[in-house]
This record gives sequence, structure tokens and C-alpha cells, in this order.
Amino acid sequence: MGELKRLANERDFYLTVLVPNFENSESHLSHLSEKERMRDNGYRATVAGKVYDHLFRKVNVADVCFIFNKNGYIGANTNGELFAAAMAGKLIYSLESEIKMGDYPDGLYEEPSPRKLVHEVVSAPQDLLNRLI
Repeated sequence: MGELKRLANERDFYLTVLVPNFENSESHLSHLSEKERMRDNGYRATVAGKVYDHLFRKVNVADVCFIFNKNGYIGANTNGELFAAAMAGKLIYSLESEIKMGDYPDGLYEEPSPRKLVHEVVSAPQDLLNRLI
């Protein structure tokens, strides 16, 4: 998302990019799957607040939602944010056309419901910026 901010600045286009908030996460958890992280009581205690923050303080005030679904993957929280954005009438873009959930990277399956909420697939930050300007 740094590339998107850089491109916007070059065009004097005001853009705020909201990314997942991991600065308070324990480094020993960063390489684990969400299922494994949820076994940690400290991490588990922070998840609800982070989800609430994304849904009501970020997704709700955004004009556009971009789902960074590299290799098609989205997690459960991103899936919730995607539905929240759709319910709020936001324009939704994604990096890839497939929306996959499950255990990353080997236990993924296509989830067809959220796929229908994406308005357009963009292949690069430049493509997204061109649609926004």
C-alpha cells in the first residue's frame, strides 16, 4: 500500500490508506495462522477491539474499500469488513478475482458469497488510483 500512497502524492491526490494494525502484536505470533494466534490469551483479548475499530472507525468512514487478497486469500476479519463495506454501500475493489478462505496457504477454498460484493478487480496500485481520480 506504500506504492499507492506514493502514486497519489505524485499526483497531488489526497488519499488515506488504512492497513491492518499489527504494531501492538507480539512478534512471536506474527508467523502463525489466525487459528494458532487465537490460542494466545493476550492476542485473543485484543481481537474484538481491533475488529470494532476497523468496522466502525475505518470501513464506515471510507469512500472506497480495497481488499488486498494476495493469492485470493482473505481472513475471517477481512471477510467481515468486506460485508460491512457492502452494507454501507461502499465501492469495493480487490486485487484478485478469487476470494479464498481457510487455512493459509494449503487449506484454502473458494468462498463465492463475498466475491459478488467486489465491484472490480484491479491488478496494481496504479490501476486503482486511475479509477479513483
